[in-house]
Amino acid sequence: MIAFCFAAGTAIELLGLKWFSGVLSIVNTINLVMLTFLIGVVVGRSYGKEVFEKMQWHLKSRTLPADDVLNGAVMAVASMLLITPGIVTDVFGLLILIPITRGVFKDLALGFVKKKISRGDLFYFFKS
Repeated sequence: MIAFCFAAGTAIELLGLKWFSGVLSIVNTINLVMLTFLIGVVVGRSYGKEVFEKMQWHLKSRTLPADDVLNGAVMAVASMLLITPGIVTDVFGLLILIPITRGVFKDLALGFVKKKISRGDLFYFFKS
């Protein structure tokens, strides 16, 4: 099942890249993929450092950094999606970067975590 999901995702990304290179050009598509890669690296480094500092401040002041942890996790996913070459992953990564739509993804992540905690699952993705 996991192999099928990876194969389907790869096929969708390749078809998206093929379509996009037909609309623009191959050179412009490669440039766009490289640009989103750079945006993902910059977001990952800068936002990761900011979230880490906020979490340290919360822990030193003995408050819970719940919203900062959730926001940092969602932004880490956005960074990983932007680093991954492809059109679909870039669209989702850019949607997460926009503050208006980021709330939707934070709500999805919070619902996922709450469901796992209420079931008592120790693993979030795959059981080892």
